[in-house]
Amino acid sequence: MTSNLAVIKRYFKTVLNLKTDQEAEQITYDEIKSGVIFKGTNFWIMAFAIFIACIGLNINSKAAVIGAMIISPLMGPIFGIGFSLGTSNSNLLKLSLRNVFRIVVISILCSTLYYLLSPYHIATDELLSFSKPTIFDIFLAFIGGMAGMIAISRHDGNRVLVGIAVATACIPPLCTAGYGIATLQWEYILGGLYTYFINALFICLGCYIITRYLKFARFSESNIKHINSYFGVLAFIAILPALYLAYNLWMVNVYNDKIKYFVANEIEKTHHVTHTTIDVETKTLTIDVIVNEYEDNLAKSIEDKLVKHDLNDTKVKVFQTIKAINNRSEIQVLQKQLDELKAQLDKLK
Repeated sequence: MTSNLAVIKRYFKTVLNLKTDQEAEQITYDEIKSGVIFKGTNFWIMAFAIFIACIGLNINSKAAVIGAMIISPLMGPIFGIGFSLGTSNSNLLKLSLRNVFRIVVISILCSTLYYLLSPYHIATDELLSFSKPTIFDIFLAFIGGMAGMIAISRHDGNRVLVGIAVATACIPPLCTAGYGIATLQWEYILGGLYTYFINALFICLGCYIITRYLKFARFSESNIKHINSYFGVLAFIAILPALYLAYNLWMVNVYNDKIKYFVANEIEKTHHVTHTTIDVETKTLTIDVIVNEYEDNLAKSIEDKLVKHDLNDTKVKVFQTIKAINNRSEIQVLQKQLDELKAQLDKLK
């Protein structure tokens, strides 16, 4: 029995061991350092990626946004920060921070320029989606950071990094911030910058944890210990707004579900509903129904039923469309009258 447990333990240890196919530490370090550099080719690719992402957000094209995230060199300096914290490399940390700052500035400038020149200044659904991050975005960034660091430490990890760049979506929030600057809307500026900040921060945190787990050689034991502490405190503070936004999103979903249940079980049983609109901010339900004849008290009767569904603070607007009656005899009478009028008109002529 003991020998069987030892075999099982050894099997799982072999399967789960991350160091089995790990490349040499120096190769990983060189790859990360080369990805941190932001000038020349990387500069131009980054600018083009921002313009592509802005166009994609402008026309609600997911394909264009995904393409921009794939070609952008945005992830290099972010992984550089996490790796430098994990290996206590102050020089690489300074280099990574400088280049992250450059990327943010260039990205916001390019996106602002695009939206200033573009005549199409509508806040599309794609654009809005990157202004209100939640705790789920943090989970994506954190897990993506861990997966990315594992990929970087392998010989064939590039394909994984492409997927991580798409999943963590660091470029679109900067485009949203640029849109906010171009249109002078603080909600999009702060929302876009906050979304980018938490994405970058938790990618760094995931990268840091895997770097420590893989036991990369440390450049120093003490020179950035205080920075690691600040990093942890910053991560905790950054979670709080995302938790609040996630709670708001949950409340919106609960409210929408209640309204949909109410419409299906209270209104559609007696009326033919053609369209419903839910305004969560004003808590207004707008309903389009088809009726045989106009009902004066329909809106009031619907509001009375809202109480038992815990929706008593919801306002109701009802638009009634009277159904056309398919009555052949009435049509024939009208046709006869029309023919008589035509005959009289001919006599007068």
